[in-house]
Amino acid sequence: VSVMLAAGSSAIVAIKMGEGKDREANEKFSLIFLLSLALGVLFIAVGILFLEEICGFLGATPLLMGYCQDYLRILIFATPVAFLGVLFEYFIRVDGRPGFTLCLYVAGGVVHIIGDYVFIVSFDMGIRGAAWASFAGLTTTFLMGVGYFLFCETRLKFVRPPWDGKYVVHTMVNGSSEMVSECSAGVMTFIFNLLALRLAGEDAVATVSIVLNVHYLMISTHLGYITGVAPLISYYYGAEDYNKVKVFLRYSRNFIVVSSLTLTVLCFLDSSLFARIYEEPGTAVFSMAENGVLWISPAFLFTGINVFASGFFTAYGNGKISAVISLSRAMVMVAAGALVLSHFFGLNGLWMSLTFAEVATLGLTFWLFRRYRKVYHY
Repeated sequence: VSVMLAAGSSAIVAIKMGEGKDREANEKFSLIFLLSLALGVLFIAVGILFLEEICGFLGATPLLMGYCQDYLRILIFATPVAFLGVLFEYFIRVDGRPGFTLCLYVAGGVVHIIGDYVFIVSFDMGIRGAAWASFAGLTTTFLMGVGYFLFCETRLKFVRPPWDGKYVVHTMVNGSSEMVSECSAGVMTFIFNLLALRLAGEDAVATVSIVLNVHYLMISTHLGYITGVAPLISYYYGAEDYNKVKVFLRYSRNFIVVSSLTLTVLCFLDSSLFARIYEEPGTAVFSMAENGVLWISPAFLFTGINVFASGFFTAYGNGKISAVISLSRAMVMVAAGALVLSHFFGLNGLWMSLTFAEVATLGLTFWLFRRYRKVYHY
Protein backbone atom coordinates (compact mmCIF):
# COMPACT_ATOMS: atom_id res chain seq x y z
CA VAL A 1 0.00 0.00 0.00
CA SER A 2 2.80 2.43 0.87
CA VAL A 3 4.66 1.68 -2.37
CA MET A 4 1.43 2.14 -4.33
CA LEU A 5 0.84 5.59 -2.80
CA ALA A 6 4.48 6.67 -3.09
CA ALA A 7 5.08 5.51 -6.67
CA GLY A 8 1.69 6.66 -7.95
CA SER A 9 1.78 10.11 -6.36
CA SER A 10 5.45 10.87 -7.02
CA ALA A 11 4.98 10.49 -10.78
CA ILE A 12 1.99 12.87 -10.72
CA VAL A 13 3.86 15.40 -8.57
CA ALA A 14 6.93 15.24 -10.83
CA ILE A 15 4.75 15.98 -13.86
CA LYS A 16 3.26 18.99 -12.05
CA MET A 17 6.76 20.23 -11.19
CA GLY A 18 7.75 19.87 -14.84
CA GLU A 19 4.72 21.95 -15.79
CA GLY A 20 5.89 24.66 -13.37
CA LYS A 21 2.92 24.15 -11.01
CA ASP A 22 4.96 24.07 -7.79
CA ARG A 23 2.11 25.08 -5.48
CA GLU A 24 -0.10 22.26 -6.76
CA ALA A 25 2.83 19.84 -6.50
CA ASN A 26 3.37 20.80 -2.84
CA GLU A 27 -0.32 20.35 -2.06
CA LYS A 28 -0.42 16.89 -3.61
CA PHE A 29 2.80 15.87 -1.85
CA SER A 30 1.45 17.06 1.52
CA LEU A 31 -1.92 15.37 1.01
CA ILE A 32 -0.37 11.97 0.26
CA PHE A 33 1.89 12.42 3.30
CA LEU A 34 -1.12 12.91 5.60
CA LEU A 35 -3.02 10.05 3.96
CA SER A 36 -0.04 7.70 4.42
CA LEU A 37 0.27 8.72 8.06
CA ALA A 38 -3.43 8.08 8.67
CA LEU A 39 -3.34 4.68 6.97
CA GLY A 40 -0.25 3.71 8.95
CA VAL A 41 -2.07 4.44 12.21
CA LEU A 42 -5.14 2.57 10.97
CA PHE A 43 -2.99 -0.48 10.20
CA ILE A 44 -1.72 -0.44 13.80
CA ALA A 45 -5.29 -0.76 15.04
CA VAL A 46 -6.06 -3.57 12.60
CA GLY A 47 -2.85 -5.38 13.52
CA ILE A 48 -3.56 -5.22 17.26
CA LEU A 49 -7.19 -6.32 16.92
CA PHE A 50 -6.47 -9.23 14.57
CA LEU A 51 -2.95 -10.22 15.59
CA GLU A 52 -3.56 -13.94 15.97
CA GLU A 53 -5.80 -14.14 12.91
CA ILE A 54 -3.15 -12.45 10.72
CA CYS A 55 -0.42 -14.82 11.90
CA GLY A 56 -2.68 -17.83 11.33
CA PHE A 57 -3.72 -16.67 7.87
CA LEU A 58 -0.07 -16.30 6.85
CA GLY A 59 0.63 -19.91 7.81
CA ALA A 60 1.97 -19.81 11.38
CA THR A 61 1.93 -23.31 12.86
CA PRO A 62 1.25 -23.87 16.60
CA LEU A 63 5.02 -24.10 17.11
CA LEU A 64 5.62 -20.75 15.37
CA MET A 65 2.55 -18.84 16.57
CA GLY A 66 4.14 -17.50 19.77
CA TYR A 67 7.22 -16.24 17.94
CA CYS A 68 5.10 -14.58 15.23
CA GLN A 69 2.92 -12.81 17.76
CA ASP A 70 5.93 -11.62 19.79
CA TYR A 71 7.50 -10.20 16.63
CA LEU A 72 4.39 -8.62 15.14
CA ARG A 73 3.20 -7.18 18.46
CA ILE A 74 6.25 -4.89 18.40
CA LEU A 75 6.76 -4.34 14.69
CA ILE A 76 3.13 -3.37 14.01
CA PHE A 77 3.80 -0.04 15.76
CA ALA A 78 6.43 0.76 13.12
CA THR A 79 3.82 0.78 10.34
CA PRO A 80 3.44 4.61 10.13
CA VAL A 81 7.20 5.21 9.97
CA ALA A 82 7.55 2.39 7.42
CA PHE A 83 4.83 4.01 5.27
CA LEU A 84 6.43 7.44 5.44
CA GLY A 85 9.96 6.12 4.95
CA VAL A 86 8.92 4.68 1.58
CA LEU A 87 7.13 7.94 0.71
CA PHE A 88 10.19 10.04 1.51
CA GLU A 89 12.40 7.73 -0.56
CA TYR A 90 10.34 8.43 -3.68
CA PHE A 91 9.83 12.17 -3.11
CA ILE A 92 13.43 12.99 -2.18
CA ARG A 93 14.36 11.50 -5.54
CA VAL A 94 11.68 13.64 -7.23
CA ASP A 95 13.15 16.64 -5.40
CA GLY A 96 16.43 15.97 -7.19
CA ARG A 97 18.51 14.33 -4.44
CA PRO A 98 18.87 10.60 -5.32
CA GLY A 99 22.16 10.50 -3.39
CA PHE A 100 20.38 11.39 -0.18
CA THR A 101 17.89 8.59 -0.84
CA LEU A 102 20.78 6.14 -0.96
CA CYS A 103 22.10 7.51 2.36
CA LEU A 104 18.59 7.15 3.78
CA TYR A 105 18.43 3.43 3.14
CA VAL A 106 22.06 2.67 3.93
CA ALA A 107 21.63 4.36 7.34
CA GLY A 108 18.43 2.43 8.06
CA GLY A 109 20.09 -0.83 7.03
CA VAL A 110 23.18 -0.23 9.17
CA VAL A 111 21.07 0.59 12.24
CA HIS A 112 18.97 -2.52 11.59
CA ILE A 113 22.05 -4.78 11.38
CA ILE A 114 23.68 -3.28 14.47
CA GLY A 115 20.36 -3.52 16.30
CA ASP A 116 20.09 -7.22 15.47
CA TYR A 117 23.43 -7.88 17.16
CA VAL A 118 22.74 -5.65 20.16
CA PHE A 119 19.21 -6.84 20.90
CA ILE A 120 19.52 -10.51 19.93
CA VAL A 121 23.09 -11.29 20.98
CA SER A 122 24.04 -8.74 23.65
CA PHE A 123 20.63 -8.39 25.34
CA ASP A 124 19.48 -11.97 24.54
CA MET A 125 15.99 -10.75 23.57
CA GLY A 126 15.40 -13.40 20.89
CA ILE A 127 12.67 -12.79 18.34
CA ARG A 128 11.55 -9.64 20.17
CA GLY A 129 15.06 -8.28 19.71
CA ALA A 130 14.77 -8.84 15.97
CA ALA A 131 11.53 -6.84 15.98
CA TRP A 132 13.11 -3.94 17.89
CA ALA A 133 16.05 -3.94 15.46
CA SER A 134 13.66 -3.72 12.50
CA PHE A 135 11.76 -0.96 14.32
CA ALA A 136 14.99 0.99 14.84
CA GLY A 137 16.03 0.68 11.19
CA LEU A 138 12.66 1.85 9.88
CA THR A 139 12.55 4.74 12.34
CA THR A 140 16.02 5.88 11.28
CA THR A 141 14.92 6.04 7.64
CA PHE A 142 11.80 7.99 8.61
CA LEU A 143 13.63 10.51 10.82
CA MET A 144 16.22 11.24 8.14
CA GLY A 145 13.45 11.67 5.55
CA VAL A 146 11.34 14.04 7.62
CA GLY A 147 14.47 15.93 8.63
CA TYR A 148 15.32 16.43 4.97
CA PHE A 149 12.02 18.16 4.22
CA LEU A 150 12.00 20.17 7.46
CA PHE A 151 15.58 21.44 7.59
CA CYS A 152 17.06 21.27 4.07
CA GLU A 153 16.57 23.65 1.17
CA THR A 154 14.01 21.79 -0.95
CA ARG A 155 11.73 22.49 -3.85
CA LEU A 156 8.98 20.29 -2.41
CA LYS A 157 7.58 21.65 0.85
CA PHE A 158 4.88 20.78 3.38
CA VAL A 159 1.76 22.95 3.00
CA ARG A 160 -1.84 22.73 4.15
CA PRO A 161 -3.49 20.73 1.35
CA PRO A 162 -7.14 20.75 0.27
CA TRP A 163 -8.81 17.34 -0.02
CA ASP A 164 -8.65 15.99 -3.57
CA GLY A 165 -10.39 12.63 -3.88
CA LYS A 166 -9.79 12.46 -7.64
CA TYR A 167 -6.05 12.81 -7.09
CA VAL A 168 -6.06 10.08 -4.41
CA VAL A 169 -7.86 7.69 -6.77
CA HIS A 170 -5.46 8.60 -9.59
CA THR A 171 -2.54 7.94 -7.23
CA MET A 172 -3.86 4.51 -6.29
CA VAL A 173 -4.48 3.52 -9.90
CA ASN A 174 -1.15 4.90 -11.08
CA GLY A 175 0.77 3.10 -8.35
CA SER A 176 -1.15 -0.14 -8.66
CA SER A 177 1.54 -1.79 -10.78
CA GLU A 178 4.14 -1.24 -8.06
CA MET A 179 1.70 -2.65 -5.52
CA VAL A 180 1.18 -5.68 -7.76
CA SER A 181 4.95 -6.17 -7.98
CA GLU A 182 5.33 -6.04 -4.20
CA CYS A 183 2.34 -8.32 -3.56
CA SER A 184 3.34 -10.76 -6.25
CA ALA A 185 6.59 -11.58 -4.46
CA GLY A 186 4.57 -12.87 -1.51
CA VAL A 187 2.01 -14.67 -3.67
CA MET A 188 4.71 -16.25 -5.83
CA THR A 189 6.64 -17.44 -2.78
CA PHE A 190 3.45 -18.90 -1.30
CA ILE A 191 2.64 -20.84 -4.49
CA PHE A 192 6.23 -22.00 -4.98
CA ASN A 193 6.43 -23.22 -1.37
CA LEU A 194 3.27 -25.30 -1.71
CA LEU A 195 4.38 -26.88 -4.99
CA ALA A 196 7.96 -27.44 -3.80
CA LEU A 197 6.78 -29.09 -0.60
CA ARG A 198 4.64 -31.47 -2.63
CA LEU A 199 7.43 -32.20 -5.11
CA ALA A 200 10.49 -32.61 -2.90
CA GLY A 201 9.69 -31.95 0.76
CA GLU A 202 11.14 -29.45 3.25
CA ASP A 203 14.53 -29.17 1.53
CA ALA A 204 12.78 -27.88 -1.57
CA VAL A 205 11.06 -25.15 0.48
CA ALA A 206 14.48 -23.97 1.70
CA THR A 207 15.66 -24.05 -1.91
CA VAL A 208 12.74 -21.85 -3.00
CA SER A 209 13.85 -19.20 -0.51
CA ILE A 210 17.38 -19.23 -1.91
CA VAL A 211 16.43 -19.17 -5.59
CA LEU A 212 13.81 -16.43 -5.18
CA ASN A 213 16.25 -14.35 -3.12
CA VAL A 214 18.82 -14.63 -5.91
CA HIS A 215 16.12 -13.75 -8.45
CA TYR A 216 15.13 -10.63 -6.53
CA LEU A 217 18.77 -9.66 -6.00
CA MET A 218 19.40 -9.82 -9.75
CA ILE A 219 16.28 -7.92 -10.88
CA SER A 220 16.98 -5.24 -8.26
CA THR A 221 19.43 -3.93 -10.86
CA HIS A 222 16.52 -3.15 -13.15
CA LEU A 223 14.13 -2.11 -10.39
CA GLY A 224 16.69 0.36 -9.08
CA TYR A 225 17.34 1.77 -12.53
CA ILE A 226 13.71 2.49 -13.42
CA THR A 227 13.06 3.90 -9.94
CA GLY A 228 15.90 6.35 -10.57
CA VAL A 229 15.03 7.37 -14.13
CA ALA A 230 11.21 7.50 -13.76
CA PRO A 231 11.08 10.91 -11.99
CA LEU A 232 13.21 12.40 -14.79
CA ILE A 233 10.86 11.03 -17.45
CA SER A 234 7.84 12.37 -15.53
CA TYR A 235 9.41 15.81 -15.08
CA TYR A 236 10.47 16.32 -18.70
CA TYR A 237 7.20 14.90 -20.01
CA GLY A 238 5.38 17.47 -17.89
CA ALA A 239 7.72 20.16 -19.25
CA GLU A 240 6.97 18.90 -22.81
CA ASP A 241 10.71 18.44 -23.43
CA TYR A 242 10.23 15.23 -25.40
CA ASN A 243 13.76 15.24 -26.84
CA LYS A 244 15.16 14.90 -23.33
CA VAL A 245 12.89 11.91 -22.74
CA LYS A 246 14.24 10.32 -25.93
CA VAL A 247 17.77 10.71 -24.55
CA PHE A 248 16.78 8.85 -21.39
CA LEU A 249 15.19 6.12 -23.50
CA ARG A 250 18.38 5.69 -25.51
CA TYR A 251 20.46 5.40 -22.33
CA SER A 252 17.90 3.00 -20.90
CA ARG A 253 18.00 0.73 -23.94
CA ASN A 254 21.78 0.46 -23.73
CA PHE A 255 21.73 -0.16 -19.98
CA ILE A 256 19.04 -2.85 -20.21
CA VAL A 257 20.83 -4.75 -22.99
CA VAL A 258 24.19 -4.76 -21.20
CA SER A 259 22.82 -5.50 -17.72
CA SER A 260 20.49 -8.25 -18.95
CA LEU A 261 23.30 -10.07 -20.73
CA THR A 262 25.62 -9.64 -17.75
CA LEU A 263 23.14 -11.04 -15.22
CA THR A 264 22.27 -13.99 -17.43
CA VAL A 265 25.90 -14.94 -18.06
CA LEU A 266 26.80 -14.49 -14.39
CA CYS A 267 24.06 -16.84 -13.17
CA PHE A 268 24.60 -19.35 -15.96
CA LEU A 269 28.37 -19.65 -15.57
CA ASP A 270 28.60 -19.61 -11.77
CA SER A 271 25.29 -20.64 -10.21
CA SER A 272 27.20 -22.34 -7.38
CA LEU A 273 28.51 -18.94 -6.25
CA PHE A 274 25.01 -17.77 -5.38
CA ALA A 275 24.00 -21.07 -3.79
CA ARG A 276 27.12 -20.96 -1.61
CA ILE A 277 26.04 -17.64 -0.09
CA TYR A 278 23.15 -19.41 1.62
CA GLU A 279 24.17 -23.05 1.97
CA GLU A 280 27.28 -25.16 2.45
CA PRO A 281 28.30 -27.26 -0.62
CA GLY A 282 27.58 -30.97 -0.43
CA THR A 283 24.03 -30.74 0.95
CA ALA A 284 20.83 -31.57 -0.89
CA VAL A 285 19.66 -27.96 -0.56
CA PHE A 286 22.90 -26.67 -2.09
CA SER A 287 22.56 -28.98 -5.10
CA MET A 288 18.94 -28.02 -5.68
CA ALA A 289 19.71 -24.29 -5.26
CA GLU A 290 22.65 -24.46 -7.67
CA ASN A 291 20.42 -26.13 -10.24
CA GLY A 292 17.62 -23.63 -9.59
CA VAL A 293 19.82 -20.58 -10.18
CA LEU A 294 21.03 -22.18 -13.41
CA TRP A 295 17.46 -22.66 -14.62
CA ILE A 296 16.34 -19.10 -13.84
CA SER A 297 19.30 -17.48 -15.63
CA PRO A 298 17.51 -17.17 -19.06
CA ALA A 299 14.76 -15.12 -17.40
CA PHE A 300 17.16 -12.20 -16.94
CA LEU A 301 17.42 -11.77 -20.71
CA PHE A 302 13.82 -10.48 -20.69
CA THR A 303 13.22 -9.17 -17.16
CA GLY A 304 14.88 -5.80 -17.75
CA ILE A 305 12.62 -4.68 -20.61
CA ASN A 306 9.44 -5.77 -18.80
CA VAL A 307 10.40 -4.11 -15.51
CA PHE A 308 11.40 -0.94 -17.35
CA ALA A 309 8.14 -0.89 -19.32
CA SER A 310 6.03 -1.13 -16.17
CA GLY A 311 7.86 1.74 -14.46
CA PHE A 312 7.94 3.71 -17.72
CA PHE A 313 4.16 3.86 -18.01
CA THR A 314 3.84 4.70 -14.31
CA ALA A 315 6.13 7.67 -14.98
CA TYR A 316 3.61 8.92 -17.55
CA GLY A 317 0.76 8.55 -15.05
CA ASN A 318 -0.72 5.54 -16.87
CA GLY A 319 -1.01 3.13 -13.95
CA LYS A 320 -3.51 0.86 -15.69
CA ILE A 321 -1.09 -0.14 -18.45
CA SER A 322 1.74 -0.43 -15.96
CA ALA A 323 -0.37 -2.72 -13.76
CA VAL A 324 -1.24 -4.98 -16.70
CA ILE A 325 2.46 -5.55 -17.41
CA SER A 326 3.30 -6.17 -13.75
CA LEU A 327 0.34 -8.46 -13.23
CA SER A 328 1.32 -10.51 -16.26
CA ARG A 329 5.05 -10.93 -15.57
CA ALA A 330 4.99 -11.13 -11.79
CA MET A 331 1.84 -13.01 -10.94
CA VAL A 332 -0.53 -14.41 -13.59
CA MET A 333 2.02 -15.96 -15.95
CA VAL A 334 4.29 -17.11 -13.12
CA ALA A 335 1.42 -18.90 -11.37
CA ALA A 336 0.18 -20.46 -14.62
CA GLY A 337 3.68 -21.53 -15.62
CA ALA A 338 4.47 -22.96 -12.19
CA LEU A 339 1.32 -25.07 -12.07
CA VAL A 340 1.69 -26.44 -15.60
CA LEU A 341 5.47 -26.78 -15.94
CA SER A 342 5.98 -28.35 -12.51
CA HIS A 343 3.47 -31.02 -13.52
CA PHE A 344 5.68 -32.04 -16.47
CA PHE A 345 9.19 -31.16 -15.26
CA GLY A 346 8.97 -31.38 -11.49
CA LEU A 347 11.04 -28.90 -9.46
CA ASN A 348 12.80 -27.66 -12.62
CA GLY A 349 9.38 -26.63 -13.91
CA LEU A 350 9.10 -24.14 -11.03
CA TRP A 351 12.30 -22.40 -12.07
CA MET A 352 11.34 -22.50 -15.75
CA SER A 353 8.10 -20.65 -14.94
CA LEU A 354 10.04 -17.42 -14.28
CA THR A 355 11.45 -17.41 -17.83
CA PHE A 356 8.06 -18.44 -19.20
CA ALA A 357 6.37 -15.46 -17.51
CA GLU A 358 8.91 -12.94 -18.85
CA VAL A 359 8.76 -14.29 -22.41
CA ALA A 360 4.95 -14.41 -22.34
CA THR A 361 4.85 -10.77 -21.21
CA LEU A 362 7.44 -9.56 -23.72
CA GLY A 363 5.03 -9.55 -26.66
CA LEU A 364 2.53 -7.52 -24.63
CA THR A 365 5.28 -5.07 -23.64
CA PHE A 366 6.41 -4.44 -27.22
CA TRP A 367 2.83 -4.02 -28.41
CA LEU A 368 2.12 -1.46 -25.67
CA PHE A 369 5.32 0.46 -26.45
CA ARG A 370 4.21 0.70 -30.07
CA ARG A 371 0.58 1.47 -29.19
CA TYR A 372 1.41 4.48 -26.98
CA ARG A 373 4.38 5.87 -28.91
CA LYS A 374 2.42 8.74 -30.46
CA VAL A 375 0.40 9.37 -27.31
CA TYR A 376 3.51 10.11 -25.20
CA HIS A 377 5.78 11.44 -27.99
CA TYR A 378 8.69 9.01 -27.55
